[in-house]
Amino acid sequence: MAFEFKPVYLLIYIINENMAHYQHTIDLPMPSPDLSPGEVIRLIVESLQQNDATDLGIEVTFNFASPGNKSASGPLNNFKQQVKEPLFMPMLNFSSYKTSELVSDGSQAQQIIITQDQNGLDAGFLFTLTKQSESLYYDCWMTDSVRRVNPEVYGIAV
Repeated sequence: MAFEFKPVYLLIYIINENMAHYQHTIDLPMPSPDLSPGEVIRLIVESLQQNDATDLGIEVTFNFASPGNKSASGPLNNFKQQVKEPLFMPMLNFSSYKTSELVSDGSQAQQIIITQDQNGLDAGFLFTLTKQSESLYYDCWMTDSVRRVNPEVYGIAV
């Protein structure tokens, strides 16, 4: 029997000895074993493209950050500030995007996303996801890191 996610309107706080205190909004899309790594990346990228004044796109992205990523980036407000730094700002409200081929070995996946802003400027980002093997997110693909990259170094024409 498949587990069905239903919207719940509240913030939930999770604390354990291996993670920083963080929150996520569970009325937004959440990790699910039913989502492939490509679907997770597409959901994140399109959420960031449509980010609004309340930062819902960033919150969706935070929901899909792995426990280790959340531990390193801190609570949601810190995460929001990091995404708004100049290095990652091209991920917000861009005009269009392209993707490289997704590469996966079944437990880790990587894909390059190239965003293009309203002025035609491109920015590349390498997404690294892992399939979680413990607890709450067992078998869910979650983001371990997003790095700014030059796509041409990876052989991707812009």
